[in-house]
Amino acid sequence: LGVTDARYINALKIFLTAVTPLEYYAYRGFAHVGRQFTGAGARVACQMQSIDELRHNQTETHALSHYNKYFNGLHSPKHMFDRVWYLSVPKSFFEDAYASGPFEFLTAVSFSFEYVLTNLLFVPFMSGAAHNGDMSTVTFGFSAQSDESRHMTLG
Repeated sequence: LGVTDARYINALKIFLTAVTPLEYYAYRGFAHVGRQFTGAGARVACQMQSIDELRHNQTETHALSHYNKYFNGLHSPKHMFDRVWYLSVPKSFFEDAYASGPFEFLTAVSFSFEYVLTNLLFVPFMSGAAHNGDMSTVTFGFSAQSDESRHMTLG
């Protein structure tokens, strides 16, 4: 794998197990909200972002499967999602946003999550991945970063 520091793998476990299910929550939410709007612009924007979020989830799951061959602790993602303590706050955030109306969902997820948190999370982590020789994580990270500018436009 070419990873230079074993501690990086532990950080990767936390990052991938935390971000991947949240991308799926965002996918479900944007698909749901996109069907509720009557205007074509907002409807298409939400559906396109929904597709992006699903693609992010799929590429992160692919990266998980790559690491799962060599390292322990990346198995049973659905089981872990229900039991990992550090996901309690973002999981509650997405559940509340998903249960709210379309405007509240867009405000919460597009602005607060996509615009603020995702950029603070993805940019330094992908730089750290490149520093540690983890090119598979860099690949999905830069792909996700290119989508984030479009997501911020919706926010």
